[in-house]
Amino acid sequence: MGFFQVNFFSQALGFDTEINVFIPTPNSDEILNHKKSDYLRRGVKFQTLYLLHGAFGDYTDWMRMTSIEKYAQAHKIAVVMPSASNSYYQDMFYGSAYLTYLTEELPEIVTKMFPLSTKRENTFVAGLSMGGYGAVKMAFQCPQQYAACISLSGAIDIIKVYEDVANHLMDAPAGWGFAFEDTEKIRNSEADLFQLIENCKQKKVALPKVFQSCGTEDFLYQVNLSAKEKFEKLGIDLTYEEHPGIHDWDYWDTHIQRGLDWLPLKNDSIEE
Repeated sequence: MGFFQVNFFSQALGFDTEINVFIPTPNSDEILNHKKSDYLRRGVKFQTLYLLHGAFGDYTDWMRMTSIEKYAQAHKIAVVMPSASNSYYQDMFYGSAYLTYLTEELPEIVTKMFPLSTKRENTFVAGLSMGGYGAVKMAFQCPQQYAACISLSGAIDIIKVYEDVANHLMDAPAGWGFAFEDTEKIRNSEADLFQLIENCKQKKVALPKVFQSCGTEDFLYQVNLSAKEKFEKLGIDLTYEEHPGIHDWDYWDTHIQRGLDWLPLKNDSIEE
């Protein structure tokens, strides 16, 4: 894989930010073992996964804590890993416009810099924990851009999270007092993912598919069961999995592989 660390000024954020990017390139294993290695040619594009970190994380998390480079190479998919602080992937009430940055500015920048497909059918978003919420948020905020999303241990039922925090069943997520104007008013706003999905359905737009996975010992397990039930009531094309595991990198390293296997990947570059 070609590995790129890019620093640039974001107009949406108002400051310099960083991304890590993997681009499939032939490696010695493929050449020495006579595997297919002619996928990087002039004019080709790659399917793309925007891969989001969780609370307290940054753009380096996935490449330091998992083998995502190896998995992406096997599938010949490009991976873009941005930073979003503890924003909950919102245009923050007190803070920066991370949702605008991620869904508008960043795709424009990376598709000009790298050989990435701009087609919806080739563009996906995934994340863990806060990033699992962010992946679903981005997918249904801009359903015309993303064909599918992956949530691993995601805090995707934000209403259930709020209720559990109010009932002292869990600590308040980091930074959400800055991300949202008033957590008591999230219900029926577009920060409520299921209201966002309902809005998409009313517009009769094509909806992204969802892959949802959570460990049965994860502190967000009940949040994920609640989200699963709501997805099903809304008729979303949902693939749901649960496995033994907690809220940790062992689970996410294992199950991002299942998510990649689930995506409609061509496992090759694309002629466009």
